[in-house]
Amino acid sequence: MKSGYSKSKQTFLWLWSGQLISNLGTQTTLYGIGLWFFARTDRLVDFALVALVVQLARIIILPVLANRLDNWSRRNVMLIANGIGALCTISLAIMLLKGGSSPSLYPILLVQGVAAMAEASLILSFSSLIPILFIEEKELIQANGVFATTDSLVLTMAPFLGSWLGGAIGLEGVLTLDACSFFLALICVLAAPWGIQFKSFRKRRKLWTGLHLWQSFQEVKNLWVNLPLSRVAIVIGTAVAFSYGATEILFPAWVAVAYGTKRMAAVLFIASLGYSLGFLAWQKKLGFYWRSFWLIAIFIQSLILMGAGLMEFSQKPIFWFGGVFLFSAGLPVVMSSIQQAWSQLTNEKEISSIFALRYGFEWSARLIAFLCVSLAVDHLVQPTLQWPNLPLWLQSSLGIGEGRAIAVTLGAMGWILVIAIGSQFRNLRSTRSGVPG
Repeated sequence: MKSGYSKSKQTFLWLWSGQLISNLGTQTTLYGIGLWFFARTDRLVDFALVALVVQLARIIILPVLANRLDNWSRRNVMLIANGIGALCTISLAIMLLKGGSSPSLYPILLVQGVAAMAEASLILSFSSLIPILFIEEKELIQANGVFATTDSLVLTMAPFLGSWLGGAIGLEGVLTLDACSFFLALICVLAAPWGIQFKSFRKRRKLWTGLHLWQSFQEVKNLWVNLPLSRVAIVIGTAVAFSYGATEILFPAWVAVAYGTKRMAAVLFIASLGYSLGFLAWQKKLGFYWRSFWLIAIFIQSLILMGAGLMEFSQKPIFWFGGVFLFSAGLPVVMSSIQQAWSQLTNEKEISSIFALRYGFEWSARLIAFLCVSLAVDHLVQPTLQWPNLPLWLQSSLGIGEGRAIAVTLGAMGWILVIAIGSQFRNLRSTRSGVPG
């Protein structure tokens, strides 16, 4: 048992390292290119369009992956995906770094979409493997906490790393990081000890017949009706994905417009400290009582987002940076809890289909967020703040000037989280038992 766990842990750590490196490189490139276009057009919709295409590509490839993944070698899938990602980076470098006139946005979006499909195959392959590698709850909780750092660390680091690299070094720095990330991720996949895990993996699984719309609807319906935890996972996971996706667009743009690129480095440092604290707290204590701390962490994050929409919050650097620190500390706790909830739902269903449904909800929510928030800033919030008949008390609370429309929209994301946790508080309470985890 100890030897098997050690092998599983080695496989997990190698694959997680590759996933983290690959995802960080891809998302850093996404934000670097998005902000590069934003700086040239001064339209947030151009920034959001890059992220929008990436999410749409992920959703398009998801049914194909869920349908075929069980019949393919996971090792080969991950190797091919990293190879495709590297080719996409080379293509972007050729298009963006050549001399002459500014490159067209549409070929760049096409290449980014292909890279996103490759990334989606990596995410689904790895996430659905974790409940197989770790059967015991303690190891599963810790592994889910480490896996969630892929999303939460990237969410913390990528927007600011991409912005900083793009501003300080240029697109050359962004694309170089991306190319190195795929090379290192490829090495990690090759180095992982695959053999033993995949013998047991294939014994436990049945061939899944496919992902069809009606079948997906029935699986969602069964999960929703039969398991309170599934309702929590679907609602909270989707709301968090929407709010986090919007934050990924809004927060870097707010910092860039209202404070300048110099603050990016400070944000990156403080967010890293906050994230590290949250990760250690999950691994040491919170992970074993995740049902109790899950909604608390989300509620604190919602208050921080609401504060971003108030002028008073923006004028006090201590509170501003404190909010960044606490929000970042909550990221690994929230993301690990979502991963833990979905892992516990795999006992009754096929793992790949369950995780395909999960990412279908979450990636769709992110796609909608990327589209809606940019349109809301440019066509709703900004005109409202400039409305001459806006009450003075509201104008003084929300503020006017550079970046205020973005900050107010960011504050609205806090209300979405509050509504989501309020609607699911009773369902989560009914899932709690007398033992931790």
